[in-house]
Formats: sequence, C-alpha cells, structure tokens
Amino acid sequence: MTKCGILTALGTASLLLVACGDSERSESAGAGLASDSAGESDTDGDDAGGTTGGPDDDADGGADDSTGEPAGDDGDADAGDDGVPEPTCEQANYSVTLQPGTPKVMLVLDKSRSMTAMWDHDADPNTPTVSRWNSLYHVVDFLTAQFDAKVDFGAQLFPSTIAWLDEPTNDFSCAMADTPEVAVASGSGAAILEAIPGPDDFTISGGTPAVAGIASAADHLMNLGGSDARAIVLVTDGAANCSPEELPEETLFVYDDSLPSVVETTFADMGIPVYVVGINILDQMGTKPAVNAYESLNEVALAGGAPASGVDAFYNTFNELELSAALETVAGQIECTLNLANPPEHPDLVTLTTGGVTYHEVADCETEDGWVYTSPGGPYNAVRLCGYACETLQGEGGTVAIDYACPE
Repeated sequence: MTKCGILTALGTASLLLVACGDSERSESAGAGLASDSAGESDTDGDDAGGTTGGPDDDADGGADDSTGEPAGDDGDADAGDDGVPEPTCEQANYSVTLQPGTPKVMLVLDKSRSMTAMWDHDADPNTPTVSRWNSLYHVVDFLTAQFDAKVDFGAQLFPSTIAWLDEPTNDFSCAMADTPEVAVASGSGAAILEAIPGPDDFTISGGTPAVAGIASAADHLMNLGGSDARAIVLVTDGAANCSPEELPEETLFVYDDSLPSVVETTFADMGIPVYVVGINILDQMGTKPAVNAYESLNEVALAGGAPASGVDAFYNTFNELELSAALETVAGQIECTLNLANPPEHPDLVTLTTGGVTYHEVADCETEDGWVYTSPGGPYNAVRLCGYACETLQGEGGTVAIDYACPE
C-alpha cells in the first residue's frame, strides 16, 4: 500500500498535516471538550506559529520546486487499463516546524434554577447535602487549578447571571450575555470563579438555553484563530429548552430539538468536539421540557464527536466526586485528541507514531495502547490517543506522525 504522511508537532496540542497526493494540507490538532433529584427531570425553569519550509530538493521523488507536486507527476492520476484514472496517494515532501500549542476549552455551564436542587457531594449519607451548583462551582475551581498549565479555559453560562423565571412572559427566563462571561485565556481560573455565581447562591434561576450557550462558545473559539486545540465541555442537569421558535408561555415546556444538529455542526464543520457531562440525569420523562433528558443527552453526546465509553454516551454523574472525576477525565482526553481537518479517505488504513512507537487503531481506548476515532461511525475528523500513546504525548510532548495509506 502507498502511504501519505502527516507530521503533527504538539506540546499539548499543535499540529500540521503534510500533503497526500498533489496538494499541501495544513491541519490543526488537539481537541480535536436532566433531571432533578427525587426523580425529577431538570425543569430548567422550574425547579504556531511555525514556519513551513519549501518543497524538498531531492530529485528522487521530492516535490517539484515550482509546483509543489511530487517530482515527475503532473498532478493527475494515472490511467488504468480501462482508461479510467486510478486514485493516487503519493507522498509530497514538505518540512514544517510548529510551536507547541495549548488547548482552548470553553466550559458551558448550566445555571438554570434546577441547579439549586440538593444532592450528595461526598458519597457519605451521614454528611449534609449541597446544591448541584455548589458542587459545580468547586469542581470548576479544582479543574482550572489542576490543568492551569496545560489548558486555557473560558466560561459560558446558560442562561446568564441576569436571568430569572418570569413566567409566563419569559422575557428574562432565557436571557443570555452577548459574549461568554470569561474569554479563553491562560490562568483564567480566578476570573471564572469571580464571574459565575458563588457556591452558596440559591438565587440562580432561569431556563436551559443550551443551544445559545453552545453557539456562543463555538463562535468565541472560532474567533480565536490559530491552530491550537479547541473543545467545548457542556455541563448540564437537564435537556435544552428556551427555543426562540416557541411561544413565550411554552418555551420552557418544549425541548429545543435543534441542539443535536447545532452540536453536530460544531464538531463536523468547525472541528470542535463537544463533551457532555450530565448531573443527576434520570432515564424518565421530564416536564420542563417534556422530554427524556437521558435519551436527549445521549443523542447530543454522539453528535458532539466525543462520546464517553460505556453504556452512556455522555458522562452521567450522581455526586460531586463523580462530577469531579468526569471533568478530570474529559480534560485529560482533550490533551490527547487530534483534529484532522482533512479526514482520511481510507480510515482503516491509518497508523500513528509518537515517542518512536507506531500505534494502530484499537477497539477499547480504556484498556489498550493505540488510538481511536472519536466518532467511530464518522466523520473521521478526530482521533484520540489511548493508554501509553496518550501518556507519552502528555509527558514528553514532541511530535506525532500520522500515516494515511491507500489500498494496493
């Protein structure tokens, strides 16, 4: 088989793709980031810079200096016996140097009224319960401190801090800020904690405009430019409502079913995976909105291109310890996820090399060393390193070489 090489330079996230065929391709690598207690569904209203060198001067198969195409190739596929052009996947050689990058991650945080519901925070029935929001606040504090040197965080609340339930007019129930509460930046943990409500705030209120939250976060990440990894982490205790297509008096009761398609576009078209973390999501119908939040969040997580392993496609948590572990797992996976702006034509003919070891696609990222596509059924625009391959990248940084191959 013929191979097409890709070289990815990474600290925690930067990258580059070398051409397959007769055109140079550049890629970015990296992140490519319900229900209430007592059996209630979330009522959401109720309750690189680098420098690229020129073509290789080697006359033996190197790229032509004037065209950038493989030497001796006019860029067209060779004709087969039947006169139909055969596919080509010849290596075009380029030298590329990129500065290591840092993943850019937007935390999209549910601030609906149901987040004031009480739940367990330490898996100990003998200690007092705390609000879901209290747990989320402290987990965000832990997460931003733990990954401060590895990830640049920003924060988007949905709804905004000015939102409050004003049924039936709902002029403020779904209010959103014009821009994220905290822009993505290095060392932003303190700014995030200052911008969001405090841990003991029981006045937080509003519906669950998750679609607006995802859209705002995605726009912000796209406007950052650069080639660093980007991801969204959606944390919610219920299904989305607040659709502008619904009448004001109905908007909290109707599921905003555009969320899966918005998330799919964010991943497939923008190259931004969306990780979904649920808080106390039960497999039952809710009332605000009238939908099974468990089923809807599974659909959203699959659309986001970064599903959890196991039975649930999203990370479902039932106490603060599980919430903290889920977000720590997600942050670690973001470090080991590479976006492929140019997906392989033959996704089963791909190998990846890092730390001098070549890895193949594996069936189980939790127990094997290698890599997997973040979306096993496609689109094949992101891979996640597993086991020792991920540990090597996290510990040593350096380069990742990806080889695309064509059938013989």
